[in-house]
Amino acid sequence: MKQLQLILFFLLTTGAVWGQGQADSLYRQMERGEITGEEWYLGLLKLGQVSDDVNGWVQYDDQVDVNSKLFKSLKKKSGLIFHIPNEYQVIKTNGNRYIQAYLFNLSDSIVTLPRLDATLDGIESELYLNNTWVKVKETKPASCGNSNWSQKLEPNTYLSIQIENHDIALGKVKVRQKIKLKVGDQVLESREVKALLFPNQLKLLTEKLN
Repeated sequence: MKQLQLILFFLLTTGAVWGQGQADSLYRQMERGEITGEEWYLGLLKLGQVSDDVNGWVQYDDQVDVNSKLFKSLKKKSGLIFHIPNEYQVIKTNGNRYIQAYLFNLSDSIVTLPRLDATLDGIESELYLNNTWVKVKETKPASCGNSNWSQKLEPNTYLSIQIENHDIALGKVKVRQKIKLKVGDQVLESREVKALLFPNQLKLLTEKLN
């Protein structure tokens, strides 16, 4: 129940759904036990809910192995590289979906990364809507100043990051997506991946452009 309360707070504070009355009805159904929390959440997405928040959860950092399949798949092998592999979709045992990404430091200098507790700061998610790239999600500032800290990424090391995309990965409408990561004065851009939207999500996001 605590998790559902957190999701509800998250939804109410990060965006509107297509029909608030229908959303309220869904919540009452869940309270009465007529639908599960998962069915309630999916119903909100179908109504058009899209969060404007995104988190990139840091999994680990490690030394670069030049003989690894991951390293060999990089098109560029110098400087700071933000890489999303071909098989990027991660589905956890609880069903939550993430984009697997890696940040490689193949430069000669130590790179300082902004952190928010267990997540990486400076992430943006863009969708290609009406023939233009539109920022739909970004990392929000921490409510507690103690959450902010800096991580050093040494030369020839890399970071494994899993970026939330659950709410835009369950529909059937394919939309071009890319991730941006700000590191110092650099903005690193990923290759394109695919978001999977529900029709009302696409409609709501597109109408916000007008």
